[in-house]
Amino acid sequence: MTKIGIIGCGGIAGHHLEVLRDLPGELDFQVGAFCDSDLDAAKARRKEFGNGEEFVTDDCTELLESGRVDAVLVATPHPHHPEAAIAAFERGIHVLCEKPVAVTAGDAARINEAADRSGCVYTVHFQRRHVVRYRWIKEMISGGLLGRILKVNITWTDWYRPQEYYNRGTWRGKWSGEGGGVLMNQCPHDLDLFTWWLGLPETVDAKIWFGRFHDIEVEDEVAANMTFPGGGVGFLNASTCDAPGVTRWDILGDEGAIFIEGDDVRVLRRPGSFGEYTRTTDDIWAPAPVEEVAPEIDRHGGPEGTAGVWTNFIRAVGGEDEILMDGREGRDSLELANAIIASGFLGRAVSLPVDTKEYAGILSDLRSGETGGAVVRRGG
Repeated sequence: MTKIGIIGCGGIAGHHLEVLRDLPGELDFQVGAFCDSDLDAAKARRKEFGNGEEFVTDDCTELLESGRVDAVLVATPHPHHPEAAIAAFERGIHVLCEKPVAVTAGDAARINEAADRSGCVYTVHFQRRHVVRYRWIKEMISGGLLGRILKVNITWTDWYRPQEYYNRGTWRGKWSGEGGGVLMNQCPHDLDLFTWWLGLPETVDAKIWFGRFHDIEVEDEVAANMTFPGGGVGFLNASTCDAPGVTRWDILGDEGAIFIEGDDVRVLRRPGSFGEYTRTTDDIWAPAPVEEVAPEIDRHGGPEGTAGVWTNFIRAVGGEDEILMDGREGRDSLELANAIIASGFLGRAVSLPVDTKEYAGILSDLRSGETGGAVVRRGG
């Protein structure tokens, strides 16, 4: 039986506990411990989801050394994810970490090193990896449907937040609390899909706005130009300022294209190279031919979303399955987020991977009120 401990008993922990309560009975697990720096919050979760016999503490080390857990959910505010995850790995305890795994790619690397030393199962709550249409898209791209990436246009503006959203959380909208804004809080799932499907760009040249339409310290809008290996280019816009907003991906390659808007996915295949067609066709008006690719997602079984994450994690801990989302990949989305913030702060293009020492200095400056070359419009 997998004995699970909950580290951090806030709102997202409640979501996880609801999912765990509804998982199929054949999964062999139990929640045996709750930990939160606010002991009353931990007790409240035990009352709501436990039977009164679970271990409760406000000390993470005490939980990890209690003998009550062999796997944990790390659901603290994300600046504290590394210390909890590393402490768990050092004691041979498996980890499911909330997103993002950390604030910086450097801290994510430290978690990865601890995971490597431990040999434990490590995954991240990137539940979109357990959505069948997204897994099918991954298969299409990895299978070479697109060929060389030519152009990527991405809009993630369906994240509108009013000022009251930030007012109700003392940690929200602050560099010390979140380590970022729309990129750190709203878009980690989008950034994970980006890096999972497309890998990391080579360079990022970004503009970021701090408090464009909110009275906050962190970025609520970003616009980034990117270059990819092989000469591809891209543009990314993310915002909590647009209402209505949209989630849209246009991914164009030499041999195919993928268009995503909301839940609608359209995949096209070219019969040959787009570049070759453009150079050799004698038809001055006709566009390059394409054919629709019918989705083949029925073969993907099992639960989706958060239920899929937990089912896979519990089975992997029990040796019954391979982990589908290796937590070490959680560093990639942070690399991209850090690069965008660094570029906006410095006012110039940056190369990936980001210099971890330089980014630590940038984050320190941001926490102390320095804004570099970024555009600041407090409460605009």
